[in-house]
Amino acid sequence: MIERTRDTLTRKVRATPDKVFDDARHADRVLIVGKALVALCTMALVGLIVRVVMLQADPPQSIAQLLDTQRTRLVLRPRRGALLDRQGRIIATTHTAESLFVDPAIIADPNTFSERVGYSLGYDPAKVEQMLARRPNSRFVVIDKRLDDEREDLFEKLPPLSGLSTQTRLVRDYPFGNLAGQIVGFVGVDGQGLDGLERLFDKQLTGTPGSIVYFRDAKHRPLWVDQSSYTPPEDATPLRLSLDMTVQLIAETELAAACHEFDAKAGQVIVMDPTTGEILAMANYPDFDPNAKRQATPDEIALRRNRCVTDVFEPGSIFKPFVWSMATQLGAANPSETIDCTTSGVWVTPAKRVLHDAHPAGTTTWAGVLIHSSNIGMAKVALRLKEQQLHDALTAFGFGESTRSGLPGEVDGIVTPMKKWTHYSTTSTPMGQEIAVTPMQITRAFCALANGGNLVHPTILAANQPGKNSPGSVVVYERVLTPEAAQTTRSVLRRVVTEGTGRKANSDLYAIFGKTGTAQIADRKKGGYLPGAFVGSFVCGAPLDRPRIVVGCFIHQPGEGKNHYGGTIAAPAAKRIVEQTLIYLGVTPQPPRDTISPSQLVRANGD
Repeated sequence: MIERTRDTLTRKVRATPDKVFDDARHADRVLIVGKALVALCTMALVGLIVRVVMLQADPPQSIAQLLDTQRTRLVLRPRRGALLDRQGRIIATTHTAESLFVDPAIIADPNTFSERVGYSLGYDPAKVEQMLARRPNSRFVVIDKRLDDEREDLFEKLPPLSGLSTQTRLVRDYPFGNLAGQIVGFVGVDGQGLDGLERLFDKQLTGTPGSIVYFRDAKHRPLWVDQSSYTPPEDATPLRLSLDMTVQLIAETELAAACHEFDAKAGQVIVMDPTTGEILAMANYPDFDPNAKRQATPDEIALRRNRCVTDVFEPGSIFKPFVWSMATQLGAANPSETIDCTTSGVWVTPAKRVLHDAHPAGTTTWAGVLIHSSNIGMAKVALRLKEQQLHDALTAFGFGESTRSGLPGEVDGIVTPMKKWTHYSTTSTPMGQEIAVTPMQITRAFCALANGGNLVHPTILAANQPGKNSPGSVVVYERVLTPEAAQTTRSVLRRVVTEGTGRKANSDLYAIFGKTGTAQIADRKKGGYLPGAFVGSFVCGAPLDRPRIVVGCFIHQPGEGKNHYGGTIAAPAAKRIVEQTLIYLGVTPQPPRDTISPSQLVRANGD
């Protein structure tokens, strides 16, 4: 027994070195195999990386097409530039707001969803249901394009409701509401300018879009962003306008008051700086709020129109100062020369045309013809001019062509071409008939009488835009009158206010000079004139010695039974606008001195 045990132990001891050797050889093989596998994996990874680089650098067309379907470029919208008035007040601005939308595919309880949304956030549940029903296959149904502050607070407090969420978007706001609404215009849902200054300056206000690229999986879920593709958007810089919203408020308030008092259908007011051509205010009645929801109805489209530049009318007697000043400059008449305008107020022209004066002027001076607005006196002196001279006088003041203000929809107006000119034209145009003008054209032409004879180009941009070479930075004008002719005309127009048809515009604060006008409205369908339809106008400037502003006020179609004369319905409103605006601009009130010396009524042509 002992011997067998000893033999067994001896055999085990002898076997141990062989086993150890076998184990060592096995470990060596494992190590070699491991190293080989690591090497193979490394080579495979290197090859894979190389292949990825090759595919990214120059992928085959089939793979490139596949990659394009999995890659999405997201355009990042820039913030639209603000519109500012000349004092830096914000007229139009862009900010973020929340829109409310529904994903019908993930609504947990369709039967109660509309009621929960409606009652929780203040919507009509039936309308919510209708919105969802109209787009049954959509994953994005907008319930409210822009949540107000109250509903946004309610949404934040609302328990999570599957399928309902908000999205941040850029929106355009107009803090002044309907003030200058037709001039400012509005943008569409995509932020593109559609009307007014928003359309005119759309390119400058748009800014530069940015972008970012991200990749999606087969289910269109975002995977990762290509950081190297990110380009940040560049917001547009603000644009400063020549408008002054305080002056705009004055103009719109007084215009609306006049239209309400005389039950007028429409009206316009323009306030301009006669030296620079800057438009300080441009008012339309009825007004328009660019913040309001817009409808494409004919009435709404007409309401948006800036009639100061889009609509024409026969000006009537407010046109007389331009013919009067040019005839005076050409030497056709002297301000102190007497002219027989007849005591009956009726005169037959050499071509047998019968002319009438509303109030017989009798024998008066050439200055008196303008003061008392005599049609007969204007026609008699116009017949002393050559037809070409009279036609050139009209076009010299810019009538018959755009004022080049750049405002959307501006029209040229109408001046009879020379090839169609007749004796009727020679005796009609001096009293503001057979010609069609815009309120802008009349106001601009009057600026030439106020600034010493220069026809300025109107601008809606403020002068000296920071960092911009804007049209407003340089005053562009054309000489149409001598300074002497312009000064003489102003002196006589002052007498229109103190002695003539514009006495209701006479101010105790400033020496206002101006001209009234009352004209019938043409019937564009049947020809002739609309019965009982008139435009009452008054165009003026102040102060007399050094005019700071020119104001044009035009009241269309006062109500039946209401006074329709420009001296009654337009002159008082214009006076109030002048007084308030000059006080606001810091012009010290100066009680007028109305004595006109004979030396002021000298010949203006220098002969």
